[in-house]
Amino acid sequence: MGVTNSAAYLLRENTNTSGLEETARKVAEILGHYEIPHLIAGGLAVQEHGYARVTLDVDVVVPDVLEAVEFLTADLSGPFVRIPKIEDRVKDRRNGVFVDFLPAGRVLKHGCQVPFPNPSKVSETPQIISLEELISLKLDSWSASPLHRLKDKADVVELIKNRNLPRDLPVAPVVRGLYTETWDALKAEL
Repeated sequence: MGVTNSAAYLLRENTNTSGLEETARKVAEILGHYEIPHLIAGGLAVQEHGYARVTLDVDVVVPDVLEAVEFLTADLSGPFVRIPKIEDRVKDRRNGVFVDFLPAGRVLKHGCQVPFPNPSKVSETPQIISLEELISLKLDSWSASPLHRLKDKADVVELIKNRNLPRDLPVAPVVRGLYTETWDALKAEL
């Protein structure tokens, strides 16, 4: 029994995230036009899964980061511009929101064990990473860098509380112990 909803989410309106939704929608539209599957991850995905929190960028998982950047910035009069010397980030010139691209099937930093999922659906509307995958990535990131990634652990705590998630949520096996430890600690406090 999982809580995954495979349907496309409609980005929540009025979350005081100043342009994030607009940027995410435009990214999805362009990627869909070029038949590139994607998944929205990070803070925006946390919001979509029920915990409204501040985030400043849009994280997008794609099969080929350089290809996605190329297509988003190909139209010189379009909304997206490259960031000099940063291959996996673009900026939405309409609102200043940054878009960070994450490589499907890979991890970003030493110590992480949960790879970003492989998006399979091509869509011109934002596709949100599953709750189980999001929590797995958040716990993995926190465990690899606990002092610098405290927000990732906090996101998991808030999602468990706000969604009343089950103890047996099917997260990645490498973070199962961290998830149940967090879940048990929350239940003990309540």
